Amino acid sequence: MKGLSLQLRAIILAVIALTLFIPLTVLTLERAYTASLTQAKQNELKLMSLALISAFELDGNIPYMPELLYEEQLNLPDSGYVGLIQFRNKTVWQSASALHYDITHPPPSPNVGEELFLEDYTARFDKKRSHFAYAFTAEFAGENDFEPVHFYIFNDKTDFNLERDAFLKTVWQWLSLLAFALLVLMLIGMALLLSPVRELIHEISMMARGKQARLTHHYPVEFSGLQSSINQLMQIEEDQRKRYKNSLDDLAHSLKTPLAVALGTADLPDEARESLKQIDHLIRRQLKRATIAKSGWQAGVDIYPIVEKVTQAIKKIHSEKSLSVSISGEDIQFHGDKTDLMEMVGNVLDNAAKAATKNILVSLQQSENWIDICVEDDGPGIPEHLREKLLQRGKRLDTYAEGQGIGMAVVADLVTIYQGRLLIDKSRFAGAKITMQFPTVPNF
Repeated sequence: MKGLSLQLRAIILAVIALTLFIPLTVLTLERAYTASLTQAKQNELKLMSLALISAFELDGNIPYMPELLYEEQLNLPDSGYVGLIQFRNKTVWQSASALHYDITHPPPSPNVGEELFLEDYTARFDKKRSHFAYAFTAEFAGENDFEPVHFYIFNDKTDFNLERDAFLKTVWQWLSLLAFALLVLMLIGMALLLSPVRELIHEISMMARGKQARLTHHYPVEFSGLQSSINQLMQIEEDQRKRYKNSLDDLAHSLKTPLAVALGTADLPDEARESLKQIDHLIRRQLKRATIAKSGWQAGVDIYPIVEKVTQAIKKIHSEKSLSVSISGEDIQFHGDKTDLMEMVGNVLDNAAKAATKNILVSLQQSENWIDICVEDDGPGIPEHLREKLLQRGKRLDTYAEGQGIGMAVVADLVTIYQGRLLIDKSRFAGAKITMQFPTVPNF
């Protein structure tokens, strides 16, 4: 059941349980009810047999039975009940109800004083239907000695089967209704039981989007430990981030002063100055990578205003080119640090402005899984044979065009840290097209 929700699993298990339970319950009730009906039928036929015994007389060797009996079923033809008496292996009497029957071979008779009850007897006189059969042997005083007389009662099982089938139909109907009611109650119960879980998931989602810092809902006592642990974990993570950033800030300030002094040294050879500048760039880059190793529990940042702000700054910086920079697309959000977003957009736009002749287009789009920040220019573009190479791990993106320094390398690092993708293509203006893609819901 991997991948199934708890509610769906519970419903499947309940359906399986009811699928097994209801037929077994019906089977149990059917057997109990059939046994009860059968016992009642045996008692009924026994009483009818006793009525025959009490009415029977043996005058010497001549048996005698009255024309009408106390048991009305034996007086009415086709009543479903048939009485039979055998004496000296001959049928000496049949009830009036046996008018259309020819009973010549009854079942074996029991010993004197014993009874025989058959639940499913197919009589030769009626092979189409099954019958109950009850037999009892009693002794009567004959001319010379006591002689056995065999009394039989047969009963058609049609009414018995109809009564049992009606009972089973009723049982199935009520148990099916009960099963449906149980499933509905289970759905309602599961919804109530899982409501704290849904609330917990909602709060965690809100924390992931940066809209709240802690779990604040009042959960059942079973969730109190989990709530406390998550809140404690969030506090520890926040404290560690603060200490980490503070430590890196201290390190940056500590390194900045010695480098500034070294670079300001008089008569410093050009080779040494260039090496110190490279060291300065590397330190800035690595410190930037470290400080943006961030938590995903941040609020979304509106991209459009930041792009608009950076665009105005780029137009001022490159005012001599009189660039036309336009922005199109949706007002979407970036789940990350605002400063990081400004640096990525700023570096890409700055490079586009350096390469562009006249036009730059910034497009903002959002799909189901990604947000796209696309910058296109009408410059010379990037040769196709270099694009794949420039996106390989360890390759510096700042080498694809003249004048693009450490900025694009930082952009590549930032995009990677935010689990994004950096794509290079040909723009609609025949220049370069740089697309930064970020997941709509980052999994930090």
